[in-house]
Amino acid sequence: MAGRPVKLGVVLVGLVCGVSSCASLPGGGGPTAAGGGAATVTARPAFPENIKKLVLKFATENGTAPAGGRFTEYDGAHGPELIWVSERTGDLCVASETVTAGMCQTAKRTAEAPVPGVDVFEDSGLTDHHGESSWAIRLVASGEAVDHLSCQGKDFPVLKVYSADLAGALRTVYTVAIPRNLQGEYKVAVRRGSESAEERLDLNMDKVGPPAQC
Repeated sequence: MAGRPVKLGVVLVGLVCGVSSCASLPGGGGPTAAGGGAATVTARPAFPENIKKLVLKFATENGTAPAGGRFTEYDGAHGPELIWVSERTGDLCVASETVTAGMCQTAKRTAEAPVPGVDVFEDSGLTDHHGESSWAIRLVASGEAVDHLSCQGKDFPVLKVYSADLAGALRTVYTVAIPRNLQGEYKVAVRRGSESAEERLDLNMDKVGPPAQC
């Protein structure tokens, strides 16, 4: 995989966790379009307006303000999130209620990603669902569509949250949650036009102990 994307600013957990919940799993909803390029979103939760203003303020200060002032809202693994393409840098950026200063995958990294191919996009994090610890992961597919991930006979559905034409290819962002006790090199079922294929993706997020054999 390419180098890790750039993190911008500071994490204001204490401020925003008092405003709304900071953990949930992806949900579904009616499609809506917004953001740079041809963006697609599968859910539009209520992102607090005061936090949204903070996100856009930090993006402007960091030189990563959304192209045309447009961004897309979606229901991420940790609650409502925003995603956009930076007008000045062409970076692909995402922000949440807990990371209001945003995180960006650089335009250089996007351009260097293999096409077709799939990669992990910052920032993965742990979430708790029904008492079970899971890794909440964002994926970026380049020139292909992800159907699901699988490991040891278990399939894990992905939620498509955004897509845009960047650096000569369609880049599509997905969210997915995997059990913390089932980390390893996952099989990724993808579609390239009308053809099906399989990729391998290292999701040993803890980087400790032997990974699961997927």
